[in-house]
This record gives sequence, structure tokens and C-alpha cells, in this order.
Amino acid sequence: MRGVEYTSEKITDRVIRIRDGSDVCEYLVIGSKSAALIDTGYGFGDLKSYVESLTDKPYEVYITHGHVDHASGAGQFINVHMNHKDYEVFAEHTAIEFRKEVLRTQTGLELSDDEFIPAETEFINLIDGEIVDLGDITLQFVEVPGHTHGIMVPICPEEKIAFFGDACGIGVLLLLKESLSAEEYLESLKKLQSYEPIYNRVLRQHGTCCSTMNVLEDNIQNCENILNATDAHIPTEVLGHMCYWACEVDEHGKRKDGREGNIKYSLDHIRQKESN
Repeated sequence: MRGVEYTSEKITDRVIRIRDGSDVCEYLVIGSKSAALIDTGYGFGDLKSYVESLTDKPYEVYITHGHVDHASGAGQFINVHMNHKDYEVFAEHTAIEFRKEVLRTQTGLELSDDEFIPAETEFINLIDGEIVDLGDITLQFVEVPGHTHGIMVPICPEEKIAFFGDACGIGVLLLLKESLSAEEYLESLKKLQSYEPIYNRVLRQHGTCCSTMNVLEDNIQNCENILNATDAHIPTEVLGHMCYWACEVDEHGKRKDGREGNIKYSLDHIRQKESN
């Protein structure tokens, strides 16, 4: 297997961002007694050894959702937690051929079959509202259905950080068969908004890997606009799916009006009765 040059950066004294050269990152949260690895990427390289070079604490793994770029390295670890609602999509997304194709199209990286870690693992079900005690800090998991049915947002109240991941960002996908409607997603975002008293910083896992607190408010407004047919409705395509931007974007995919949150949605993912 070719060497993967992992890099890391301290977000705080207890939160580390890990990069593997692809388009996604992972996070390691280290408490006084134990640690938590949030997501495992595409599943190439030796993430396990790199994590263990960063901490000598015992740790468990928490998968935010079952997509290829977040969950495919799960097979390298024991004690892996994920919401059972994403077990099926995990099985589909972690097939070797699917991983190769997505990695190639999204990042330009081309790997052979034997460079991927087998993804098979036994999951521990991750429950909405579950709190994990790492010693002097905790992680609270909030189910935010939309991008997938079982997607979770971990929140660390002691660090005032919410790890939004793909649950809310600058280009949330509401167009896949495992995605919910904008109508349902709106309710999920309002639920996430109720947790704002315990965090004031938003981290993501693509692009700049961070957002302002405005990203949540933006996407609540985007959902309302989609439902009222008052969004920009800009045609685009993602992974062969015809879909629409809720807000107008520039050539870099950033909103032209200077705001942050945005959604790509398909016409069959607007109202609940149409997407389920």
C-alpha cells in the first residue's frame, strides 16, 4: 500500500483535525480518560496507526453517517459507533469499486483495489441524544436527518464546538435516494438550532472545514425558500443527478450574495410525500 502522508492541526488543546490528502478530514477529540475519533474517511492508508501516534488514550470511533468519504475506514477499528439508520447506505457506499470511482472523480486520486481497507465491521448503534464521557469533556450526538436518514452532529459543550460535517454546510445534498426532503430537513435544522446555547463554533469536514454560526440560519432560510418556490433554483448536476442550487453561486461554488449556507436539491426531494 502506498504511503499516505497524514497531517494534523490542533483546533484546540483537546481537538485535532486530521487530513489524509483527500477532500475530507476527520477529528480526534481527546479527554482526560479517553478519546473519540470522528469519521474514518475513504478507508485507505493506516489511519489507525496515525491516530495512535497522536494519543495514548483508549479511544472509540464515531461515524457521522454512512457515506463513502466518512465511513469507509471503519473496518480498521473496533468499537465503532454509527446510527443504525445508515447501515444500508454504508454497505452500498463502501464497496471497493464505488470507493475507487468516487475518490477518482472527487479528488483525482486513483488507487488499486488492494490499497483500500476492507470496510466490514460490527457497529454499535449510535442513538440520538447519546452522551459520551471522555473524562473532562463530553460529546453529545444529535440526529439531524436530511443528507441521510441517520446523520449525526457531535457537539462538545466544553469546547463549545459542533461538528456539523455534512449535516449542514455550503452545499448540502438533498438529492440522493437516502436523502430526506427539504420539508423534513427544515425540521431537523430547527432541532439543531435548539442546541445553539451549548456551542459557538462550527467545524465541517470538507473545503475550509469550518463555518460561521450563520450557516445554520442560512440553510433554514434556504429550506423555507425551496418550499415556497422562492429560491434561486439554479440548475446543476452532482454525480449524474440533475438538481438545483437554492442560492446563486460563483465559479468556486460560493454564494454570490456573501452568505454561506446552500443546498443542492432535486425536485423529488422538496416535500415529504414526494421523497419517501
